[in-house]
Amino acid sequence: MKLRALAIITAFALPTLAIADTKPPTTASDKAASDKAGKLSADDAKIISHLHHVNQMEIDLGKIAQQKTTTAGVKTYGQTLVDDHQSADKDLAAFARKHGLAAIPGEKPATDAERQDDKDMTTQLIHLKTLKGSEFDAAFLNMMVSGHDKELAKIDVSIGAATDPELQTMLKSVKPVLQRHSDQARDLQKASPQASADPPALKLPSSTN
Repeated sequence: MKLRALAIITAFALPTLAIADTKPPTTASDKAASDKAGKLSADDAKIISHLHHVNQMEIDLGKIAQQKTTTAGVKTYGQTLVDDHQSADKDLAAFARKHGLAAIPGEKPATDAERQDDKDMTTQLIHLKTLKGSEFDAAFLNMMVSGHDKELAKIDVSIGAATDPELQTMLKSVKPVLQRHSDQARDLQKASPQASADPPALKLPSSTN
């Protein structure tokens, strides 16, 4: 969950995970479809940016899980995240291209709360990369549950805010995928008592005057 993840988590603009704009090739048929579909509103374009950001974050987190975990179930879950969100992002790029969006812009936090979310997620990811074994599983799965739950709440808001009917349909199709990812993370926690325990506390750098 950019999850700001999972929600899974919140969406994120992170120095540790570079998120490039998506620039699909434009063809004559794409241009014709775009002219017919019409341009996206500013609000719809913002929703697209957020979805792209979430997809890229989930793909990166899935890859981190495959590299760091020694638990078969968590490793398989990581691959599921990669596969599902790569597929979702491919569909998203096609939708953007159809509606004349040559590149999906990177998401930028617009409020203090969003900027704080990004800062907190950066700290969590840095800490996550220092963990291994059961400690990694516990922290990772907790991020997946909380992140996906947060994104599920956001997607309901986005469905109501979207003005393009096709975008609304896409959002509705994404929701059960996010719910499945949240449920799978919870199942993995139940299967591992250590993973369901509270994750180790974040070790924040001490400040100096």
